Amino acid sequence: MRGLREAGSIVVLCVLSFLLLGTVRPVQAMSQSEKQTSSSNTDSIIQRAEETFHRGEEAWNKSLQDIARKMFDESLDTVLQSGIDLKSDTKLNSYYRNLIERIHKYEAQAGDHHPVEDELVEPSLLDELSDIKDAELSTAAPGGVKIFGKYDFEFSVAPPVFQFINFFVAGRGHSTMEVGLQRSGRYREMVEKVFKEEKVPTDLIWLAQAESVWKPNALSRAAAKGIWQFIPSTGTRYGLAQTAWIDERSHPEKATRAAARYLRWLHDHFAGDWLLAMAAYNSGENRVDGAIAKCGYADFWELYKRGLLPQETRNYVPSILSIIVISKNQKLYGFNVKPDPPLNFETFELPAQTDLKVVADLIGVPYEVVQDLNPELRRGASPAGQHYGIKLPKGMKKQFEIAYAGLPEEKRVRKVVIPDEIADGYRPAYRVQLASYRVGRGETLASLARRNRVSVQELARLNRLSTRGELRKGQTIKIPQQVRASRDRRGRHGRIGRYREEPAVRFYRRGRGAKASSRGRAPSHRQRR
Repeated sequence: MRGLREAGSIVVLCVLSFLLLGTVRPVQAMSQSEKQTSSSNTDSIIQRAEETFHRGEEAWNKSLQDIARKMFDESLDTVLQSGIDLKSDTKLNSYYRNLIERIHKYEAQAGDHHPVEDELVEPSLLDELSDIKDAELSTAAPGGVKIFGKYDFEFSVAPPVFQFINFFVAGRGHSTMEVGLQRSGRYREMVEKVFKEEKVPTDLIWLAQAESVWKPNALSRAAAKGIWQFIPSTGTRYGLAQTAWIDERSHPEKATRAAARYLRWLHDHFAGDWLLAMAAYNSGENRVDGAIAKCGYADFWELYKRGLLPQETRNYVPSILSIIVISKNQKLYGFNVKPDPPLNFETFELPAQTDLKVVADLIGVPYEVVQDLNPELRRGASPAGQHYGIKLPKGMKKQFEIAYAGLPEEKRVRKVVIPDEIADGYRPAYRVQLASYRVGRGETLASLARRNRVSVQELARLNRLSTRGELRKGQTIKIPQQVRASRDRRGRHGRIGRYREEPAVRFYRRGRGAKASSRGRAPSHRQRR
């Protein structure tokens, strides 16, 4: 009898263990045929992504940038939505990283003196979440960890939520939780306001903790970026601009608005289920739709137990629920973190491209202060050829306005035109030349400035024109370009004048391309883009 009782106890313990850990699939050796199938799938995905990328290249070379960017986004989506875990497929992961680099090169145009390598990025918490395995999570029983508080959306609690509470309270996630609780103070008021306006439960602001620990420049292995970790295509879908100069996925308020709208859309798509909406926010609605179709139940915990979702998503939803519970009851879980004060700033409309270091110098603050307020600016400068609302520390707008008004236009951007007297000492591998351009019908200084990534003021100054003056068809305009400086036989850079003139370029409108004057060929500005 006693033996039967012991055996029964063992059975009960085993059942409880499986309930706590969820359904864990056994690790099986992959057969040779499975390996071949996997390799074939990877090659097929790469081929499809590459074909779409090349269509993007063709569109870019025809100056169809909007179409090109859509093609580039589709090529990335081909990989991201393939259902293959990039960490488990070395070949596909390597291809994906290379694809991102090639796409970024198209955004970096000639004349751009703020290289992509200068862009500030930080690791994403998503990568850490995807690496957490079931075995690492504590098997804390529901009786050992309690849930406190009231919440503004309904959710069911399963053992993984208790496990993640234990992970953040007593495990290696404790320090990450502290950092997030502290950084959240910078953006929490703004995010809560936006979520209320978009009719999203304010408790869901803590997705930002799981996504990025509230870091605007967080970048994941899958190229998701910002506080809300948008991949390029979803960012574009929700109106977040991504150019060589700016990435609005890192703009705290604009990205928050996009995240709230996406969450609301997912909530409606999954018939009001916020857990499925969160899962889809992480892995995409198509993948969750597919998992539901295989399962037959539109229930996150059922998908979790059957192993139909990626490991990152399996961790993502319970980790968010645990973060929400802890954040609303910090002292009860042993946290005593003072949040950072909210970012306090004023906005000034810059009339032309300006370096952030120039901005910092004019108001006498460290460069990092201005950079933190404007994390969406990728190159440490406002975008070329347009006005831009720069954020300044509160109380410094008037000081900056006065100082900026007295700053010569040529000193707003330190790296555009290199005067003769400093040419040898400043970035000597490059020099500036003027290319002559013959104006076409309907073209303006503003359109030429945008196309060639220079300011309207610079074009007007070089051509002795008013910034508001009109251009006539056939008029010749000088446009600055950056080209490689020549070297002598010893590898030294030769002396260069302030500008080197190139012959005028005549354009023919009926698809015959550009034709140079009889003195030689000059690059066509329209073809170069």
